[in-house]
Amino acid sequence: MKPAPRWPLHPAPKEDEALSSWLNRVAVCYQMDMIDLLEHDLGHGQIEDIDTTPPLSLLTALSLRSGIELGRLRCMSFAGWVPWLLDSLDDQIPAALETYALQFSVLLPKRNHKTRSITRWRAWLPSQPIHRACPLCLNDPANQAVLLVWKLPLMLSCPLHGCWLESYWGIPGRLLEWQNDDAAPRTANDAIAAMDLRTWQALTQGYVELPRRRIHAGLWFRLLRTLLDELNTPLSQCGTFAGYIRHVWEGCGHPLRAGQSLWRPYEVLEITIQVQMLEATATAINMLEARVISPPGELAKLFWQEPQTGFTNGLAAVERKQEPVNHWDEAIKAINEALAEARYNPETARSLFDMASWGQRDSESLQRLRDMFVRTVSLRNFCHITCQNNRLHTLDRMTG
Repeated sequence: MKPAPRWPLHPAPKEDEALSSWLNRVAVCYQMDMIDLLEHDLGHGQIEDIDTTPPLSLLTALSLRSGIELGRLRCMSFAGWVPWLLDSLDDQIPAALETYALQFSVLLPKRNHKTRSITRWRAWLPSQPIHRACPLCLNDPANQAVLLVWKLPLMLSCPLHGCWLESYWGIPGRLLEWQNDDAAPRTANDAIAAMDLRTWQALTQGYVELPRRRIHAGLWFRLLRTLLDELNTPLSQCGTFAGYIRHVWEGCGHPLRAGQSLWRPYEVLEITIQVQMLEATATAINMLEARVISPPGELAKLFWQEPQTGFTNGLAAVERKQEPVNHWDEAIKAINEALAEARYNPETARSLFDMASWGQRDSESLQRLRDMFVRTVSLRNFCHITCQNNRLHTLDRMTG
C-alpha cells in the first residue's frame, strides 16, 4: 500500500501547544474541521482524549503526513508528560493521591496529613474540560495556538504577557468569544506571575530555580500539589498549625478553603474554586519567601532566602567567593600579636619564651635568645620569665 503523501500545508507546532490545537490549525489550512481531518484524511474517528492518550497509530500517521518526529507529537499530549507531571495515566491506583501529594510537607508537618485512599484519580487532570487561554495570545492572528498547560488547573497567567488566563468559547482561528469580552486583559499580581513563571520553567526546561537551590520539574509539580492539599485541609485537622492556613487565606482575600465545607480532590472542583486555590498557593509561596510565615513543613525552607550578613557583604553565604589565604602572612601576624601582648602580660611572655627555647640546650643559644627577649619584650616581664623557669642565675647582674 502506497504511503499517504505529505501535507503541502501544515503550520509548525508552537512550544507546548496541545495536539488538538495544532490539528485544528492544520484543518483550517484545508477549510476543514478537526473531526473531518481525523476521519477522512487520517482514518481515525472522533477521539475524545486526543490531548491525553492519543493512539500510537494516529501519531504515526501524523508523523508521516507532517514530517514531525513521533516523540515531539507525543509530547503534545499528557502522555508525553509522564512521569514528570503525572506519575501515571492509570486512574485506578488507590494510593496515587497519597504518593503524589502527601509525601512532602510545606505548611503542615506530615503527621497532620490525613491519609486519603480514593479511586479514579490522576494528578492535575480535571474532571471537566477547561477552556482558558491568554487573550493577548489568541487575539493575535499569527499566534492562535492553545497551550496544553492551559487545559489543566495548573496556571493562572500567561508567562509571556503576564495577564490572567480568561475563559472562552469556540475554536481559535474560527469562532472565538471571551467570557469578559468587553474587559481589557487583567494583569496578574507579582505572586501569581512568579509562581506561573516557575511552572513554565519546569515545563519547558525541566527544572525550577528556587531561592536556595535548583529543583527538578517533577518535584515542583508535587510541591504545588502538596500546597493545594494543605490549603484544603480542614482547620480541625491542623492542630496548633491552623494559624498558617488561616493566615494564607486571609492574605489572598478569599474565604477559608475557597468556601468549601466538604473535602474533595482538587481536580474535581469547579474551575472558580480551583482558581481561588491557585491564588492561595501563590500567596503562600510569596509569604514563605518573604518570611511572613515560617511553617514546620520539611520543604518550607526551599522557599527561604539564604541568610545575608555583613560578613557576606549582603550576598548569600553560599555565593561568597573565598579569597585565597596566605598562611605565612597569618603566622607572622600571630607572632607579632603575641609579642605585643608579651610586653605587658608576663604569662604570655613566659609562654612565648618557652616555645622559642624549645630544643635549645647549649648555653650560647639560650643566651642569644635571652638577649633578643630583653630587646623585644619589656625587661620587667623578662625578669619574670627567668624567675619562673630558673634559667638565669644572676638576675642582679642583668638588671645592673
